[in-house]
Amino acid sequence: MSHGPTRRWTRWRRPTQAAVALFYLALPWLNAGGFREVAGTLASLKVGPLDLTEPAAALAAALAGLTASWELVLGVLPVAALALLAGPVFCSWVCPWGLISEGMDRLRQQLRPRPWTDSPWVRVRRLRWAALTGVLLAGALLGAPLAALLSAPRLITALPLEVVWLRLLSPVTGGLLGALLLLELVGPRRLWCRALCPVGALANFLRTRRTLRVGWDATRCTCARHPHCFLRCPWGVDPRQAGRYDGCSNCLVCVKGCPSGALHLTTSPRKGSPSKVE
Repeated sequence: MSHGPTRRWTRWRRPTQAAVALFYLALPWLNAGGFREVAGTLASLKVGPLDLTEPAAALAAALAGLTASWELVLGVLPVAALALLAGPVFCSWVCPWGLISEGMDRLRQQLRPRPWTDSPWVRVRRLRWAALTGVLLAGALLGAPLAALLSAPRLITALPLEVVWLRLLSPVTGGLLGALLLLELVGPRRLWCRALCPVGALANFLRTRRTLRVGWDATRCTCARHPHCFLRCPWGVDPRQAGRYDGCSNCLVCVKGCPSGALHLTTSPRKGSPSKVE
């Protein structure tokens, strides 16, 4: 795939995120007005006869109830297929919380710059595994789908739903969102999205060798230790070195910022282990 078309795709990311956010903001009002063909949140959305379910929420529900219905399996297939084909694009192209998180991170960087250093994608590898495993196991032991309940996409899209139908802000939803906002303000850069969110973590682990990814042409690269792609990445991932499960969400910010055109989208498997760039 040529670099030009890949870069042109980046202009659609913000409008897509904004459109999703506006849709879920308006959906409760539409439902209250009689439109019922689409209803729900980003964790579980009913579209006509089909109940679409986010994979982490579906897995959490299955573990909590120790059962899985055909309806649950069919509902999760389209969403899981998206991750299998295109990676965790849900996080960078769809999730309204991702839009808020990235905006807050940019504001923090303007007020107090803290550029990515020391391979942050490596530091969160074990944390991502541990957080996802812990919340799924805890949910199974408690008999509650914690991965769904704690999902930032569900919380942010459930907020207008609760305000319209309950006429109040749920203290649970509001409290959890407040805690996430506090983490964004005072915690490590985008820690929730990069490592703690069960939605993004499971989507990240659904990658295959043929999943769409950012490829790197070493012969065209003109950067050294601190390349533009790494410094601009909203997730702190160096596409030249990161492995399959290191969190790249295919937001294409790195492709857009690459001065030499060394980055491109590809479905070809990476040859060998990630390269170490000195």
